[in-house]
Amino acid sequence: MSVEEKISAVLSPYFPGIEQTFNGDGVKEAMAGGVAALESEEGGLSWARLNQILHRCSQAGVSEGCFRYYFLETPVLHPYPVGQVFGREPYVPPAAAAVVSVQQFEWGLRRFVYDAMLWWGNLRQAYRDLRSLSFEELERFFAAKRYDEKRLIRRGAIEEPRIIPADKRYLISEMASKSYERIDSIDDAPQFKMALRAYRTLRRRNKRVTGTQLMQETERIAAETGQMSLFDLMYEEPAEGEVHSEDEVRLLYNGQWKAFTEARATALGNTRTYLSICNDLDVYVATSMRTRGDFRDMAESCRLIFSSDKLKNYNVRYFDPTLSAAQHHEDKGMIECLMVKTCKILVYFAQHKESLGKVSEYAMALSQGKPVIVLCPSDAKGQALLQFYRESHPLMRLVDFRTGTPNGAIVSNSQDEVAALINRVFRNQMEYDLTVREDSVGYLLLKERLTGSTVRVMTDDRLLMETYWNNWHGIS
Repeated sequence: MSVEEKISAVLSPYFPGIEQTFNGDGVKEAMAGGVAALESEEGGLSWARLNQILHRCSQAGVSEGCFRYYFLETPVLHPYPVGQVFGREPYVPPAAAAVVSVQQFEWGLRRFVYDAMLWWGNLRQAYRDLRSLSFEELERFFAAKRYDEKRLIRRGAIEEPRIIPADKRYLISEMASKSYERIDSIDDAPQFKMALRAYRTLRRRNKRVTGTQLMQETERIAAETGQMSLFDLMYEEPAEGEVHSEDEVRLLYNGQWKAFTEARATALGNTRTYLSICNDLDVYVATSMRTRGDFRDMAESCRLIFSSDKLKNYNVRYFDPTLSAAQHHEDKGMIECLMVKTCKILVYFAQHKESLGKVSEYAMALSQGKPVIVLCPSDAKGQALLQFYRESHPLMRLVDFRTGTPNGAIVSNSQDEVAALINRVFRNQMEYDLTVREDSVGYLLLKERLTGSTVRVMTDDRLLMETYWNNWHGIS
């Protein structure tokens, strides 16, 4: 293998297109010296020798602490397991004062690239900020980015939101609130008026009216008048037997009104509970629900995820919008924005119909640099949605507005994976893989290992890169 090939084999996975620099003044010779030191059995690549190579390549050198942090030791307080950057088999550097193998050099280099992509978005600025820090300063810097797992465990339990039965949660929907909230009796409810109209129509045609006939005629009127959302709110199963009078029609819906009143009171109380824990909220659940089935499915999904054995140690505090209501829709917007602001993780339930509300919440969380997990349905349509979101949709990667760092959502269609990912975040055990786009020379993708989702990107478009960072940081 030629010198050029050896250099390329070591560096091109992290600096694609490195071969283009070989014609620089002494660059190839300097790099060749580094490769020779790695292959030598006498001492390896020392801190001084690495800096000598960097200087000959017209780059600033690194502190002894930076060299030690990335190439010689395995920091236990890093925000991800540094021993896992090569895969499942942990890598432990040899006890040496220098880099003594190509694998050891690549291990340190890969860690630096991961860190640069995770918290800076570009290699140049990360190098400027990190290269002169001491080992202790680097330890403190990265330890501050960890989640305090021990505190999550020892903080103890809280007063939980009160449970609303899954079959009653649809009663706190926006449609139900609009229908029931401002009425004094069931006679004023629009859905009751529609059912009463259906009953009277049927009585004019027949002497007998069954519950099934009443439901079918109400559905016909709802479709004719553009009120199917009201019909969906009213009906799941037809009333059994025969309906004999308008009073019996009234009784059918009077119970629903009472159930609405109870569910809404509980949901309003739950919102007060959520406000009392928003300073330490773990997970915000972003979803949209229109039908009874949506509410039932959401209740079951939350139960399965947050009761998982993977999360049992953390007393997870999550905001479930199927249990919360507000007096006014303006208040609801403020409450949900606050919860997105204070949560540690956002779980976004992708459905076959999306909504402005939950998409806005998803965007807010990504733009704050938070981990966002997108859960797609597990059916065939959901699988297609997963592929589209994971592989194609451009806005699955947004930007942390504080730093400019691209931040990508993690996409899955497994509730068990969602629980596992939350567990990994809290334990500071997220794992990543670095790849180069197949259709590019040097476009880097950092992928979350469990799902293969791209969470960070670094473009190889030089004009875009320079324009982006110059303008992002206000340098014109």
